[in-house]
Amino acid sequence: MRVVGIVGPYFSGGNRRLIDHNIANALYVAIRIANYFSDSKLVGFFCLHNHTANFEKLANASEDYYYALDDVVYDRVCDGIIVLPGWEDSKGSVRDFERARDKQKSLFILSNYSEESLQLLLKGLEVWALTPEKEVTQVMLKV
Repeated sequence: MRVVGIVGPYFSGGNRRLIDHNIANALYVAIRIANYFSDSKLVGFFCLHNHTANFEKLANASEDYYYALDDVVYDRVCDGIIVLPGWEDSKGSVRDFERARDKQKSLFILSNYSEESLQLLLKGLEVWALTPEKEVTQVMLKV
């Protein structure tokens, strides 16, 4: 099983409605991956949005704490990352994208949440997962 981290905007200036929207979008992509790969078990995911959802109001940890957590999970567990629409406007998402790129992780860029784009993403993940590891140097797929 290959594992992808799901990366995208979270805090959005602290706007509660936007935070909830960002969490829901990340969860939606995670659900789509789980449903698509439930039988084959080719691809799993880790979605920090859901792991730390609402911690900005429940915990007193600094942003640096969450960056360190992101780094450990993405470095030790994830073979690649998916960046969600709007990632370019998120300091944390840009940081995670650049770190993954620099570490030669596979990168999947989801440009919108249309059914067509999600299907292309899932098919791309499937091809990536079926490719022998020694043949994968770094994949970048934008859908």
